[in-house]
Amino acid sequence: MTALYEEVLGDTGLHATQYTVLQALKYVPNLTTTDLADALGIDQTTATRTLALIRKGGLVIDTPGSDRRERCWALTSAGEATFRKLKPRWEAAQAAFEKRIGRAEAEALKKASYLAASKLAAG
Repeated sequence: MTALYEEVLGDTGLHATQYTVLQALKYVPNLTTTDLADALGIDQTTATRTLALIRKGGLVIDTPGSDRRERCWALTSAGEATFRKLKPRWEAAQAAFEKRIGRAEAEALKKASYLAASKLAAG
């Protein structure tokens, strides 16, 4: 499944996990690193590493949170443009995946994957 998404993003320089972060921040801006990790079902270290990479690419910006240790994240204008540009590719990959395995099966797999990732991230 990941290979399908990586293929559609191949020439963009982004990985599927990085685009997923852009998606999350597009729809829920100003998430903390912890909230983003929880929302995506990934561990804090993975979220921090992914955010650092896309910040380096100028796609996200961080601001201080409620205390100085906390960071809140949002898309930059370049991040917004990248999200808009890649959204049709991502949706085409999703449609291709659903066509291959069926819509109900794709939804069940998505839910199971999220549950598994959440449990693994929790330690």
